[in-house]
Amino acid sequence: MESKNIGINQKGAGGKGKLEIKEELCLCLFYWRQMPTFEVLGLHFGIWKTEAKDTFHYWLEILRNVFPPSLLE
Repeated sequence: MESKNIGINQKGAGGKGKLEIKEELCLCLFYWRQMPTFEVLGLHFGIWKTEAKDTFHYWLEILRNVFPPSLLE
């Protein structure tokens, strides 16, 4: 009988989880300044690319109500 690996991650594997608010805002500012891919953005902040994308779009909606469009686009 063969044993099979079932793909359970080791403790500490994967992304580090949620960012603090100040880190999320830095992520947005970094994106606007450098325009990296979300994969690179996630690597830079130690999170998955989907979390980087979701975080950016979450804050984009909020910041659109705070700043004039000329600063964001």
